[in-house]
Amino acid sequence: MNVRIAPALGLAGVVTFALFYIMQALVAQDDEIVLDEAAQIRFVDVVEDIEDQPPQRLERQVEKPPEVEAPPPEIDTPDVQVDGPNQLNLSIGRANSGAGVNLDSIDLGPSQDGDYLPLVRVQPQFPRRAAERGIEGYVVVELTVAADGTVPTDSIVIIEADPKGYFERAARKAAAKFKYKPKVVNGVGQEVTGVKYRFSFNLADS
Repeated sequence: MNVRIAPALGLAGVVTFALFYIMQALVAQDDEIVLDEAAQIRFVDVVEDIEDQPPQRLERQVEKPPEVEAPPPEIDTPDVQVDGPNQLNLSIGRANSGAGVNLDSIDLGPSQDGDYLPLVRVQPQFPRRAAERGIEGYVVVELTVAADGTVPTDSIVIIEADPKGYFERAARKAAAKFKYKPKVVNGVGQEVTGVKYRFSFNLADS
């Protein structure tokens, strides 16, 4: 057994000596080696190319409003002609005093109960004196409607005029030619007092 241990111890000693020798050589080389840190450090830039994409158009769906129903067709109103004793032949409107209209022969038709109604209202003539001076104004008259629908001249009263002294006479003449359907009670014409009317005198209308 001693024969085997002796060679092993010798071999172990040689290996140990070799290891110490190698370690000493490595330590000696560490002092001479200079590391080039700049050569060992590398920075890698990672850049990702992004392709340009065209703008996308966002389409919104708009709901169509409900259709509006067409309005119903207009109904033609038939002309009704009244026959019999209660038929009235009335012509309501305004007449110019210089138009040659005969205001004394108006057919009022058979009498029928009801309030008075204007049939003819005459537009007064614009006074020459006011027209030459470019003056405009108005007149308010109060009158009486007689039982036959006429306006008595002596019932016409000027209650307001602006300006005064220009249009009162023309207003009186026009009011005297007014015609009314008289107020009728139980088939009998009634007199109506306190009826007011305003005359406007404008150069544009003359």
